[in-house]
Amino acid sequence: MVATPLSAIGLDVGTSRVKAVRFDDSWSAVDTEAEATSVLRTAEGGREQSLDEVWAAAARVISRVAARSPEPIDFVALTAQGDGCWLIDDAGRPVRPAMLWNDNRAADLVAGWVADGTAEQAFRISGCSAAPGLANAELRWLSEHEPEVLSRARTLLTCGSWVYFRLTGRRIFDTSDAANPFFAARARRYDARLLDLAGIPELGRLLPDAVTGADRVGRLSPEVADLGIPAGTPVVLAPYDVMATAIGTGTTRPGDAFAVLGTTLCVGTVRDDPMLDRPPNGITLPGVRDDRWLIAYPTASGTEVLDWTATVLGLPDAKAVTKLAAASAHHAPPLLLPYLSPSGERSPFVDTNARGTFVGLELGHQPADVARGVLDGLTLAVLDCLVASGMPGRLALAGGGARSDLWAQAICDAAGVPVVRPEVTEVGALGAVLSAAADLGVVADLDETASRCGVGASYTPNPVETERFSRRYDELLDQRKRLLGH
Repeated sequence: MVATPLSAIGLDVGTSRVKAVRFDDSWSAVDTEAEATSVLRTAEGGREQSLDEVWAAAARVISRVAARSPEPIDFVALTAQGDGCWLIDDAGRPVRPAMLWNDNRAADLVAGWVADGTAEQAFRISGCSAAPGLANAELRWLSEHEPEVLSRARTLLTCGSWVYFRLTGRRIFDTSDAANPFFAARARRYDARLLDLAGIPELGRLLPDAVTGADRVGRLSPEVADLGIPAGTPVVLAPYDVMATAIGTGTTRPGDAFAVLGTTLCVGTVRDDPMLDRPPNGITLPGVRDDRWLIAYPTASGTEVLDWTATVLGLPDAKAVTKLAAASAHHAPPLLLPYLSPSGERSPFVDTNARGTFVGLELGHQPADVARGVLDGLTLAVLDCLVASGMPGRLALAGGGARSDLWAQAICDAAGVPVVRPEVTEVGALGAVLSAAADLGVVADLDETASRCGVGASYTPNPVETERFSRRYDELLDQRKRLLGH
């Protein structure tokens, strides 16, 4: 048990931004520090990042927040971007830049796995759909294009476990890191069949121990004393960002769901079964207990669609789009099929050729109606993922788009369930700290603590609007089947 008043740092290492947030014993964010990190774009769709740059940024933001804390730091918890391929050698040095979750160099390889049924075979074991940015695909790509790199590699890490290694010296995965794509979902352990299906059975040697609970607790190494935190301070590797966000939004019990309204949309529902017989799409992550799983669907586009709409309509930003949408009085605004990403769509269906279109557009429609049609389309994209993962009894919203009361209410109406929006904006960092507090025994009931942490707003569905969205959803499905075949 830590001393009170509690002072804990939650570190969230995103793809382009590293954030350290200090929380007090009421789980309120009382200080924050952030730094940008760069992503290198390479030929053939490569996306890489310097491991040393990411670590240096993480160390700086931790030390700045620690220096401003009036109390000693009781523990550090970290979460990070998931997937990708972060390889180190025997001495703990990077053998090459990290290949990120959005690296596309293994796309042809994955397309082959989908075409010959390999991807579906793997899904029935792992509950995770194939993607070029997953470590199995990237390791296979490296074995064909950079075998000398693999000959020097000793351990495969993720972004989070790399920073944890630098803080503690331990080489581990959280089970959420290992689950996608190396775990048998139901058994929650490594499965050699998945390595065989990827054609990399010999690379199982790179996989570190996958741990959970108290086994995730390490101690700050004396080698990083320049952080301003005493050596021996607990450091906890929390689940990666999708699962940490679930915890930070109170999405821990079966039937709970969350939706992150960000650059892409990520929707997840907690279930008491991994649903391995569902269509082979989405990801399946271990929940906070052994009898729970998070079924999640990340889409290809989200608030970028609002940014595009702002440009087309000559508006200053996405906030102006939602404000304009509120002014629509048309009884039947057009509907946007919101598949605007150049890479198509990935959840809850996969089609690299999917493209967006307006349905029902007519001369009587005004700019406000177009804006409303865009918002309705994005709202239905969230509903589509909720239907795929199982409709919830409670839904929490996070991300920049959740700041819009109009959009939050629209999602509430479409889902037909109560919606909450956490007061804390950095829900990933909060989820990491809450998860760590449970591992350390500071929190006795993670479900209860997470569900009541800082609810900033709540919404109740309007039955009339729920019926309108039901009709709109049928329209979206009909048009999508006609235009895209899905």
